[in-house]
Amino acid sequence: MQCQFLPSLVVVLIALAAGGGLAAQDAETAPAQPPQADPPAGEDAKPRVIVRVDRTTEVKGHIELEEEDVIVVRTPDGEVRSFAKGLVLRIVRLVEPEPGQTGVVVLESGQMHEGVILEDDFDHVLVEIEGIEARFRREVVDYVVLNPTFREQYEAYKAALKPEMAQRRLALCRWLVDERRYDLAEQELTSLLDDHELPEARRLLRIVRAQLALREKPPKRDEAEEEPDRPEVEADSEPNLISEEDVNIIRVFEIDFANPPRVVIRKETIERLINRYGTNKLIPASQEERERLYRADPIALVRLMFELRARDLYGEIEVLTEPHALDLFRRRVHDTFLMNNCATSRCHGGPDGGRLILHRRNSRDARVRYTNLLILERLELDPQWPLINYQKPLDSLLIQYGLPPEEARMPHPPAPGWKPVFRRASDRMVRYTQQWMRSMFRPRPDYPVEYEPPTIEGADADETGPEGQEAPERADR
Repeated sequence: MQCQFLPSLVVVLIALAAGGGLAAQDAETAPAQPPQADPPAGEDAKPRVIVRVDRTTEVKGHIELEEEDVIVVRTPDGEVRSFAKGLVLRIVRLVEPEPGQTGVVVLESGQMHEGVILEDDFDHVLVEIEGIEARFRREVVDYVVLNPTFREQYEAYKAALKPEMAQRRLALCRWLVDERRYDLAEQELTSLLDDHELPEARRLLRIVRAQLALREKPPKRDEAEEEPDRPEVEADSEPNLISEEDVNIIRVFEIDFANPPRVVIRKETIERLINRYGTNKLIPASQEERERLYRADPIALVRLMFELRARDLYGEIEVLTEPHALDLFRRRVHDTFLMNNCATSRCHGGPDGGRLILHRRNSRDARVRYTNLLILERLELDPQWPLINYQKPLDSLLIQYGLPPEEARMPHPPAPGWKPVFRRASDRMVRYTQQWMRSMFRPRPDYPVEYEPPTIEGADADETGPEGQEAPERADR
């Protein structure tokens, strides 16, 4: 069940997109600035536009500067062009969809196609319609508008509610059930029943908990990621991996309260929390209020534990599903280009990969994946260029080493058989990698995991730069 106001929001967005940037028919551009061959770092993070100068001319690029009357665009070739907004036909703003985000592709003919927006690029638009990918050439596309994400819809619905609105809160719960967001539905129903005794809400809560019970607790390896009918080698046969407990604690530190995973906190943990931190003002004083902690939403308890800095209990938080940022790392980085390009046996997955050694065997196992994450975070190849630069993602060696030498500010060192992973800095996989880095918790936590990246005796320490940089400033949760 969808909220009544949500479709109208999409209509407004489409109307705004269609009306933006309309101007005089006789278009002229302001004098172009001299070309600049080397675009600055972070170029692909800037908004992308297509300026339709007149009926036959359009300019594609990233926005360098935009004011009320003027827009300055840098083209993929490095040329900088400035335009008076009142003298162009149209400014089409390309969208940056979240994974799985739906939207509408509006064609020049007026036809509309709704589906999951995969790419909105200078040359084409890629959309998944009923499970089938469709590619539209840019010249036939007018513009793309994104539908609100589930999180945006949910937050908008929540913002319009007050505690006394029992029936509207119940409608929110029904919508969450329709969307199969059973974790949030359980949370909202529990909160609703604390304020109002509604038989329908109690019945719905039983259904939701039955659905949650059908979800098996994930085993020690991600069954959903296994390849069927293919023998697997136990992860224990791969040396120098972190433990299952380490995997869980990393997930704890990456919990995003705006998009939380499913967690479990046992009764015994709540008892220890009260006994050890009962004198803190954040723990309720009365017995009645303390009893409510045993019925509280697990995510609310995690937030309380973080506020108390109860690090001795973090390991008892069971994170059953992957936090959003770590899920992005799995889908967009690790299981795509990192394993398929960087961690091959002839590259950093074998003995000829220099000082960077990535684990490849049983790569779909969470222990292997999180071990590789720690390697990327903790291994220093160059004091000025970390493998992962969370402050400036494009300056990460993980990205720079994957670019063609002419595109990179820090090219990959010469190596037999090396080929670039990305076509250019604005490549879709580069954008996905930056999106993952920006989604990780800030400021970066110092995981309480003892792990040293593996090294090969005799590897050239000067191969990719000097050592000795002090560790970046980090902050714990």
